[in-house]
Amino acid sequence: MVAPTASQKTFDFRRLSLEEAQSSNRSEFGAGFVNSDPATPQFFQDTFLDFFNGPFGDGQKPMDDPYNTGDLTYQTVMPQGQTTNLALPADQSVFEPERPFARALIQSILARAWQVPLDPKAQQEISANLNFILTTGRIRQFISLYFKCWQPSCAMLHVPSFDPETVPLPLLAAVAFMGAMYSSDQRETCVAKRVLDFAELFVFSSDVFSAESEVSIVFSGGRCYKDETTDWVKFQNCQAGFIILLAQYWAGSRVSRNRAMENRFSEVVKVARRMELVKARHLPDDQGHEHLWIQKECRVRTASIISLLDCAFFFYQNYPCRLTQSEMECDLPSDESVFFSEHPFAEPKFCFSRELTITAAFENLLEETELKPMDLTALDMFILIHLLYSFINAHMATLGPFIRMGNITKPGHLMSDRPQQAESIPEDRILVSVKNGLSRWRDYWFALRNRVSNDEWASMGFYKNSYNFWLVSQLLITKKDAVDVVMRMEVHCEDKLEKLKVLLDDQKDL
Repeated sequence: MVAPTASQKTFDFRRLSLEEAQSSNRSEFGAGFVNSDPATPQFFQDTFLDFFNGPFGDGQKPMDDPYNTGDLTYQTVMPQGQTTNLALPADQSVFEPERPFARALIQSILARAWQVPLDPKAQQEISANLNFILTTGRIRQFISLYFKCWQPSCAMLHVPSFDPETVPLPLLAAVAFMGAMYSSDQRETCVAKRVLDFAELFVFSSDVFSAESEVSIVFSGGRCYKDETTDWVKFQNCQAGFIILLAQYWAGSRVSRNRAMENRFSEVVKVARRMELVKARHLPDDQGHEHLWIQKECRVRTASIISLLDCAFFFYQNYPCRLTQSEMECDLPSDESVFFSEHPFAEPKFCFSRELTITAAFENLLEETELKPMDLTALDMFILIHLLYSFINAHMATLGPFIRMGNITKPGHLMSDRPQQAESIPEDRILVSVKNGLSRWRDYWFALRNRVSNDEWASMGFYKNSYNFWLVSQLLITKKDAVDVVMRMEVHCEDKLEKLKVLLDDQKDL
């Protein structure tokens, strides 16, 4: 993701972690999470804001990438001063005889691109770019980069089962273009970004997203989308749409990012609901069939990560969630090592079902007295803190008008003899439950960190950033200005960190 406006500023983060966090042993976070002290101003600049830069914000990526401005007209592909020779060097190690899947992918994207009104020069460039970027060798290289760089943070494809010779072309396109964003060859990344929009058009032209397909089924009197909940190819095409919109959101132009967030994600959520991904659970009938377990786990994980992105849109840009906590009735994802295995049933940590849904885990966090201790993974914690943040933010927005009218009071069992300060956030019953949930989440977080080795922790991708979400969530329920900040924040806010700056002001007391 493109860094928000506030990334150019340094804020004092000392109050964000609260007194108990300030006194914690910083080694608890481990080398894979935060080596800097959250009690120092530099923490916000060096650690927290890195989290907001998205998955391509590493050192090998050009920070002045013109393709993220969204303000370009049609122009050359290469950065200024770089050769436009797209031929493979003589020693190119990724060369191999072209496979049918590479030729088919080029032709499929071209066929969709030709439906866009473009002049002959533009068509010629698109053709040259696709023939450069989608060679067999490069596709394999990009697939490898996808699984090396992206899979640890968003594991929803079963690596041993992924074969470019057999997967649907939309999924192959999505994985290849996402992987291309991690290429160390700037030519490859620039060319991939240049034709990313056309890859998106191709992926979303599949039947699973097609209004024409829906009209055809209804007009013919058939049952709409019969058996779609078990159709593996259609599910993979849904995954393709999700992956390509992720690539667009973090690497596309401003227009493409907005389209991914506002339009494409809504299409993916619609299909996910229709396929009942939000209700995906491992059933007893699947116990004797490893391939069915793998397919169901892919559905569980895809639903979980769709929910994560839904909350992330809310977190980064104040875009309202399209899924609710209550409808996330899918299982919690399995252990990472089990899902990554070629034969999950043979893994020592294999457990057929977690026997706990995301909704149930979320509700358990909020209970005044925890109903049952939970065995949570880093991914579970990442999912739950996203849901908690979104729940808190939405609740604060709901509270706003009532606070301004003076119609909120504490519940009877929370009343005290001390007069309530007008500036403080009234503690309604929901807010009390939220505080319980955040406190309980933090206990689980440190317990998890203490039992995980540093090597395992370092391999956990984005999940290590969960505590950052906790810190911001804690701000929202403790800072007296939080309600006003949330109420004033517009939908699709481009600089949400700038808006949250007031909550970090040292001059404002908790």
